[in-house]
Amino acid sequence: MKVIYLYSDDETGWNCAHWRCHLLSNAIEAAHEENPLRFPHRAQMFFMPTAVDWDNPTVQSKIGTGDIIVCQRNVIDQKVWDMMDYWRALGKIVVTDLDDHYPNIPASNPAFAYWIENALEMDPIPVERLKKGLEHSDALISPSHVILKDWEATVPGYFWPNYPARLDYEKLPRRAPGDPDIRYSYKMRDDKPDFVMEELSDTAGNVYIGWGGSLSHVDSFKYSGVVEALARLLAERPNVYFKFCGHDERLKFLWEKLPKDKLIRQDGVDPKHWPHVVASFDIGIAPMDMREVLTNTGQENPGYSYDERRSWLKLVEYLCAGVPFVATDCAPYKELGRFGKLVANTPDAWYAALANRLDGLAYFYAEAMKNREYALKKLTVEANADRLIQLYVKIGEETQVQRLHAKLPDVLYITPAA
Repeated sequence: MKVIYLYSDDETGWNCAHWRCHLLSNAIEAAHEENPLRFPHRAQMFFMPTAVDWDNPTVQSKIGTGDIIVCQRNVIDQKVWDMMDYWRALGKIVVTDLDDHYPNIPASNPAFAYWIENALEMDPIPVERLKKGLEHSDALISPSHVILKDWEATVPGYFWPNYPARLDYEKLPRRAPGDPDIRYSYKMRDDKPDFVMEELSDTAGNVYIGWGGSLSHVDSFKYSGVVEALARLLAERPNVYFKFCGHDERLKFLWEKLPKDKLIRQDGVDPKHWPHVVASFDIGIAPMDMREVLTNTGQENPGYSYDERRSWLKLVEYLCAGVPFVATDCAPYKELGRFGKLVANTPDAWYAALANRLDGLAYFYAEAMKNREYALKKLTVEANADRLIQLYVKIGEETQVQRLHAKLPDVLYITPAA
């Protein structure tokens, strides 16, 4: 089998393409290189805007080598729909991958103007275009069970979580409790950015509660109760600090609630260097906004928030880095929550859980390092390369059954009454 990944993100939004295309393609290729007889499968990536020129012979010769074609997110244009239809007509399996709840993105998300306000004045609007794109897909893949439920009336859904690359974590140095803090930055060397790690000797003995992420988490902090808990903890404990990693300056109105000089800022880094930042945390947090939102997909799925349509990414990163964590008790964290602590979204619950981790930091650090061994064996993309191919085989088989209206022998099929 060969898998073609059509990624949508340019360098400014590469993070999603990295998790949903790049790491998967790399894992398939690495498994093939290690043992081509046992693992004959291949993968290749192309930028989606180049692939929509599907009637170009050169493009056809490249995309046509694939058995499964995975389109990342942007299936919202007639050219994309025509491309999808062409390859499906030739017997290819065409899949869309979604990792966000685009039909109801909150106003705090920078993508709100595009998806909800229709800043580009599309007709039909982007959300309707997305639904139409899914109707041109054989299947939907998502790292969120909730998203799959949102769209189940439109397209068959299949779950595939975000797995980190073992290569990024297996030799990762882990900062031990009490060790000096580390700052990460870049310096130009030979006209190229060189990754620099600077140990801050005057920070020995300090404890760092950490978080890092994109520009879409304002509400996660605002409505979880974690900021109030951090403010209380940082005021009570002179050696405890909060390390915030990212570029979102809109959170300043919340950071003002924290004691002065207790907020440590770490600039964003390249995805391949991000594990180093995570490994510098003594405790990781993963707050979520639990306010319920509508699906806006035509399929009812009550009881879930926008954030509950995220993946388990924060937790699996903490696990692979050996970092104890406290997280909101929510849908995407149910499966990995047993490795840390899940809490209700109240300041008191967050405070109690974080205080408990701080008081028993040596114990929780040791437990996290044991969990890291498990995670590197079971929760990396390399460890799941076979399962990924099995998923594509399953999608292909079930798609062919649907296309041919085929039915298995000796099975009674019942059509529910309207």
